[in-house]
Amino acid sequence: MTNEAADVVVIGAGHNGLICGAYLARAGLEVAVVERRLEAGGGLSTEEATLPGFLHNLHSVFHDAAEHMPAMADLGLVAEGAEYVLPPVQVGLVLGDGRALTVHTERERTLRSIARFSERDARRWATVDDDYHEFALSVVVPALYAPPPTPSEPVLPMEQSPEGMEHLRMSRQSPADAVTDLFESDPVRAAVLFQLAVPRGVGPDYAGLGMLVPLVVTGVERSHLAKGGSHNVAHALWKALIKAGGRVRGMREVRRILVEGGRAVGVELTGGERIAARRAVVSAVDFRQTFLSLLDPRELGDEFLERARCFRLDEFSLFGVHLALAEPPRYLAAAFDPDIDRAFKVGIGFESTADFRTLFEDIRRGAIPDPPRLYACSPTVHDPTQAPEGFHTAFCWAVAPYNLAAGGAAAWDRAAPEYAERCLAAWRKAAPNLTPENILGRRILSPLDIERKLASMPAGGVFHGRTSLDQIEAFRPMPGLADGRTPIQGLYLAGASIHPGGGILGACGYIAAGTIAGDLGIKKWWES
Repeated sequence: MTNEAADVVVIGAGHNGLICGAYLARAGLEVAVVERRLEAGGGLSTEEATLPGFLHNLHSVFHDAAEHMPAMADLGLVAEGAEYVLPPVQVGLVLGDGRALTVHTERERTLRSIARFSERDARRWATVDDDYHEFALSVVVPALYAPPPTPSEPVLPMEQSPEGMEHLRMSRQSPADAVTDLFESDPVRAAVLFQLAVPRGVGPDYAGLGMLVPLVVTGVERSHLAKGGSHNVAHALWKALIKAGGRVRGMREVRRILVEGGRAVGVELTGGERIAARRAVVSAVDFRQTFLSLLDPRELGDEFLERARCFRLDEFSLFGVHLALAEPPRYLAAAFDPDIDRAFKVGIGFESTADFRTLFEDIRRGAIPDPPRLYACSPTVHDPTQAPEGFHTAFCWAVAPYNLAAGGAAAWDRAAPEYAERCLAAWRKAAPNLTPENILGRRILSPLDIERKLASMPAGGVFHGRTSLDQIEAFRPMPGLADGRTPIQGLYLAGASIHPGGGILGACGYIAAGTIAGDLGIKKWWES
């Protein structure tokens, strides 16, 4: 029985689903977004997870595309409450010998920090920035918000210049090989690789992704912090959708996508209620869930299903320890570089390419990484509104496997408390003031907890699928589907399983909206 109808039904109210829905609603379509949770936003989650008044961003903190995201201006998100803070000290690495390396929004400060480790590397960093900054800004960033070209299309123009050929050479390297060629200092190499794993989902030995190294060096994708918490961005998107005439149906879980005559015609909810889609169904949940759980396999064919099963999930997840604090972390390395106490993203246990290699060896054999290698952050250093006056929040993420060799994913329920203590011990060694007296409350979030909470992050994977050479650009999630179209007429993808992938980019929903509008013959108001 059909209880409701809309022109477009969107499955999932993560940021990509909300963006796609808001663009289409402003184009004149009647849009209904269906979300199994009460809270919209997916990974844009902010909760009082420890004590009242302490706001913890549990899944998404480092927003690298905030100043490039078309939705910010197109949907008027600032007016709806989405404001960002740009921390001037973007990254800091704490080293075991008491030193620290810091990366800043101001290039000269970064170069001065690097020069303390290697004057040659400081010069090299400046050269790479000079060579690639304009290219990254004018070519790479816009490419995030457009359907990907065929694999050969960008190659031919690059073959015409020495700079282009160098970029092509680097595109055949792994990130670890690229940083080794470029830089001589282990901490400088580590500072680049550190920024590729989180929030980009790229491992050090991922073949063919060395071309991302210049993107990190140029700093054109600067990490921002959502003021008041990441959920404010979700709320702004939700309000933009409602203002455009769309609607969100929370606490409504989709059981299956309805297909008639090879065309998607609506969704059925777990309670049996149906919502008809007059023109399109959009899935903003992950690729595997869409095709292997929500669709009748008879609608797809054996070959497609086999290829869908081969889509690889994220290789790693994140183990999180979130703290309510009386005072923020104070690092011993501040005696060497005071800016480390103001770094937005602090690396602990990352000092060389070898550290990344051993980390991923642990992950691939299902071992809890030892020692813990941490991404630490105190959001309230940059936005005091996220805690009661005079108090602070902080968290550390440890890159970790989802499946443990001893006991699988279920073993995390037993292992999490002890591993949290090990993470805190590693953090406390770098910041001794993280004493029991300073820690007012804590919340642990294991890879299994992530999957339990957010079904669209299978295996605790925050990127909706591995960011490897065979699963990016025109190959994400497979050839022919990167722009959001699917083999089923009227069914589209808008989640991070399509190009350009995970992170708070707002690109997947934006690209899907353009594809849908084009197929339906609707004017793309955002291009006028």
